[in-house]
Amino acid sequence: MKGGRTGRRRARSGLDTAISATLRTPKYAQLYNALREWIFEGRYPPGSKLPTEQELAARLGVSRNTARQAVQLLVGERLVSRHAGRGTFVLSDLSTAPVRSDLDQLMRRAKRLGAGSRQRHARVEEVLADDMTRADLALPAGARVVRASHVRVADQLPVGYVETSVPLAVARVIDPGELNRSPMFTLLNRKGMNIVGADQFIGATLADLKLAALLETEVGAPLVSVRLLVVDDRGRRVERVQQWYRADSYTHHAYLTRGRH
Repeated sequence: MKGGRTGRRRARSGLDTAISATLRTPKYAQLYNALREWIFEGRYPPGSKLPTEQELAARLGVSRNTARQAVQLLVGERLVSRHAGRGTFVLSDLSTAPVRSDLDQLMRRAKRLGAGSRQRHARVEEVLADDMTRADLALPAGARVVRASHVRVADQLPVGYVETSVPLAVARVIDPGELNRSPMFTLLNRKGMNIVGADQFIGATLADLKLAALLETEVGAPLVSVRLLVVDDRGRRVERVQQWYRADSYTHHAYLTRGRH
């Protein structure tokens, strides 16, 4: 019991320094980052209760909506769960939480990929959002999006096919001619939108007729599927990127370090 009280004291004392007015990062994102770190450090261990949104807001001098946004990110990341009338609790099993990585590093990698390859079959068009795009971007039924697509070619071999979709409200601030020349989140940053994060999903699939033709492979050939959902500082998903790579041309390299004990 004594150790648990000490852990809670450390976590609560850290609340005072969780928010900095001098950072460009939104306050809700700063609070989310602090709470997330404390969860994985064990300051808020599995099964423990987080401070209420009202407590967080009062302690940090932020709005309750800011605290709610931070907690909602933890809910979406499957780190905590809300229980009506009881509060918000850290999940007992954190194994399903996504691995955290660096968006800036991803942007640099995208630029290197663009410099080391070229495009083929580039298109920009306004289309009716399909069910998955609509769900990923939280759009209503019948919504339309601007979609940019191209095949990525390296050493004369098509290695990947990319589709980028953005809501019409976002597309209006971008020159359509730029869509296939630079990564979308780079363009959005240039236009003053503050991109703070993205959900990335990497999986496996098989080539259908369309993908087999674009990637010059056989129907049923193994492909790596990479889906990216980009979020701005208002919590909106402003971009959906779906990429398919030939499995024989794709390598994911990560350097792993051990956490603090």
